[in-house]
Order: sequence, then structure tokens, then C-alpha cells
Amino acid sequence: MKIQLYGTRGSVPVFNPKSVKYGGNTTCLRIIADQIPNNHALVIDAGSGFIPMGNDLLNETEGKLTQTTILFTHWHNDHTLGLFLSPITYFKSIKMKLMGPSENNIGPKEMMEDMMRPPYFPIDVREVRSKFEYINIDTPQAQVILIHPKAIQLIDLDVYETIEINDDTIEIENELYPLNEFLVVKMHRAKHPDKTISFRFEDKKTGKVFVFLTDNENEDGFSGHLKKHVQGADLLIMDAQYSREKYIKHTVGYGHGTPDYAVRLAEKCAVKRLGLTHHDPTSEDTDVDQIMMEGIKAKSADSDLQIFACADYMTVEIKN
Repeated sequence: MKIQLYGTRGSVPVFNPKSVKYGGNTTCLRIIADQIPNNHALVIDAGSGFIPMGNDLLNETEGKLTQTTILFTHWHNDHTLGLFLSPITYFKSIKMKLMGPSENNIGPKEMMEDMMRPPYFPIDVREVRSKFEYINIDTPQAQVILIHPKAIQLIDLDVYETIEINDDTIEIENELYPLNEFLVVKMHRAKHPDKTISFRFEDKKTGKVFVFLTDNENEDGFSGHLKKHVQGADLLIMDAQYSREKYIKHTVGYGHGTPDYAVRLAEKCAVKRLGLTHHDPTSEDTDVDQIMMEGIKAKSADSDLQIFACADYMTVEIKN
């Protein structure tokens, strides 16, 4: 499994000569795994990083890209704005499946219709709506996404657990497939204004695990479900937007975290590698360096946890 990062900034895109090392695109990352169908891209969020990612996909597939599935953490603007500006949004030959939280009668379909209409946007959603499929995630902690070369589908957690306990097969298009052929995505509701989802990717063949936990505020303790969600991850990429000092003085309640909190969670859950992301728009490269060092200093004396700061266009591989 590989994770390609195209956007690691939070709140708004930035561009200035002091923020080059980590980049200025807002959240977007691509998951590369054997279970993803051919000529199909699996993406988390569509911040401004979705624009260069779309260009890369077109070049990589030599125009043969047929579908893009986007798993949205939530609907805040910094996680959606690239969707409306990427070329792949407008090619009728590329189907788009949007999966994301539904709350107060707002899901992926309503988000598109609200954001993509004149006079706020020059193209009406009805011009491209035929190529879109919308899937609401109503109860993240009670649902599971199954990814297989033949299909991507959402099922209830209790159905999945029954399959897992009984070592049963999964039916796709009238054919049965064993669980070890799937990439399984479990979910957790993050602590953030408006319903926000964290995704846990489990490669059932290799046992490797990747967790993406952005837009999540510090808490005094860790809930049982959060610990289970993060437990044993080979790679955890987590929100650490603020230094502890800035968080205490100014940003408590904003819905974002600090590096020391991310390290405590990672150590508690036996995580192997921790990537810090959702960098504050006011943080220059030196500030992100300092936040990373703050995380390193927060490690326990006997900790083997590897810590790095995420950057635009970085690729992180989870080796078998």
C-alpha cells in the first residue's frame, strides 16, 4: 500500500516563499493498493491538492482513467474546493463516486448542488451530474467500506463482522470472493465541528494498516472506539495543526490537534509511524519543523515511534 500526499495544509491554500518545503495545498491524498480496480483512483478528500492529483492521474493512465472514488472526511471548504477545479471532474468518460458523511440532510449530493451553481460557480451541477454517484455515510462507526478489484461497496458493520467471524465469502456480481482479497475501510467519528470521519484501511492479505485522522481536536483521554480504530497501525497520519502553546492560548475548540497529543495516541495504540498533517496556513516551514520537533520531544524514552511532518507530493509506502 502506498499513500500519495497531494495536500497537507489546513483551512486555506497558501503560497509564499517561506512555505515551500511542506507545500500549501489543502487536504488530498491518494491510496494505491492492489485491491483497487484497474484505471480507478481511490482518494481521500478533494482539497486544492485534488487539482494536481487529477493532472497526474490523467498522465499516469494515459487518458484511460475510468472512475475516481473520493472518501470525504467532511464538507468544510478546504476539503472540497479542488473538486470543482480539477479537469477530471468534467470529463464525461471518468465516473465519479462521492462517499461522505450525511448530517442534517446534507450529504455528498447536497454538497455538490449547494456549491456548484451560478452565481457562486460558473458551471451548473446539472451539466455534469450524470457522471456522479453519491453514497451517504450515515453512521460511520456502524458501517464498513469494502474495496475489491471488482467493486467498491458500503455495508453495515454487523454484516461485515459476521463474515469475518465465520470466515465467510463476499458476493460481488454473483461471484463469491474470500475476505483476504479485500481492502477493508473502517470508520470513526472525529472530534470536529460538523460530522467528520476518520478512515482505517486494513489490507486483509498483508495485514498492513493505515489510519487517516485529520480535523480531530485534543481530548483528555482516548475513547475505547478511538483506540480500537488506531490500534496497531503501520502508519497513522494525524492532525497536528497547532503547537501546544498556540493551542492553549488561542485555538482550543477549533477542532484541531497538537503534536504531543498525536504522539500520546500513537504510543498508546502501538503505531509504528506517525505523520503530522493539516498544517496551519500561518505556519511557515520553520514552524512546521518546530511542531515536528515538539512531537519528537514528546516521545517516551523507550519509544520506537517514527515521526515525520507530511508534505505535498510526498509518497509514503507501507511495505509488506
